[in-house]
Amino acid sequence: MVLQPSRRDALRLAGIGLVGVLPGCSVLSDDGARYSLLSSPSGGTSLTDLFAWEPRRGTLHVRYHADALVAELLDSGTLTTEAQPIAPYEPDGSPTPAYAEHEGAYYRVAVTEVEEASLDRWEFWFEPVEDAPDGVDPVEDPGEGLSDLDADIVERAAQDAIGAVVDDDDIAARPRGERGVVYFEPLDPGDSDLVPDPPFEYVRVDPDTEFLDEPQTLRARAERGSVETRRYVHEAERVADSESELREILADHVDATFDEPTEAVADVLEAADGGVHDEREPISEAFEEVIERLAIEDPTPPDESGARTWSRHYEYGGSYYRTTLRIRDD
Repeated sequence: MVLQPSRRDALRLAGIGLVGVLPGCSVLSDDGARYSLLSSPSGGTSLTDLFAWEPRRGTLHVRYHADALVAELLDSGTLTTEAQPIAPYEPDGSPTPAYAEHEGAYYRVAVTEVEEASLDRWEFWFEPVEDAPDGVDPVEDPGEGLSDLDADIVERAAQDAIGAVVDDDDIAARPRGERGVVYFEPLDPGDSDLVPDPPFEYVRVDPDTEFLDEPQTLRARAERGSVETRRYVHEAERVADSESELREILADHVDATFDEPTEAVADVLEAADGGVHDEREPISEAFEEVIERLAIEDPTPPDESGARTWSRHYEYGGSYYRTTLRIRDD
């Protein structure tokens, strides 16, 4: 079994920051806080597409039931999910506008409440070991013969275990729920052959990474217990009965329109389009103008190490963008 790390994981393991690999423009000196502007999508999009809701599908328990979860939310107006929201959500609670069309009407979709929860759930994970016991041959392709869901669970759990080896992290010492794949609802453990008794005890995987030279032996674990997580309460509010009504609502979310900008301001916007525009203090007048036009209040570095971020939307050249200003004192 050969594991393919994601691009983001590969960059993290290599110690490469995402900003460092994005196209764009940098005007960096040795001192002063770093100001970065990142805009998407590349080339911009239409007003309605910019705010169109794309359900989050990152975790397996959401990915395999995303269509049913979306239908429940839009049909009933409410939905609660475990561990991951399907609507846009920012930890600081700032609302992110997202809209969906359903049966000829338009709805705003949002996370309205977050609840801490302790849930009794199964978890499948792998424990890295030196070798299998004498007389036991590790399975070389543990995903073979499994359902698509179980094969994905095995791959995800193996990636977590390999990441722990690379980071020299004792995965068994992590809190329950942070070792592998948790069977959060609506995943049904009854539909999986991995719990309560996995079809194998030891596997050998060949990690596709420069940080490990040898195949790794992993022991399969399936455990049930209390998992600390969060519940996300969603609401879908009907806001418009036609696209023209919707566009009037969406226009209120646009923070700035850059009509006929100066060449210097256009350079900033072009560099940030699908990439990043970087400057260190003191930033240029053009960058200051962009920040001011985006109505970002108090764009100053954090008091301590770390970063401050702001999200905004703008129109430029007839297209619409979502942008993030990040200020880091590094």
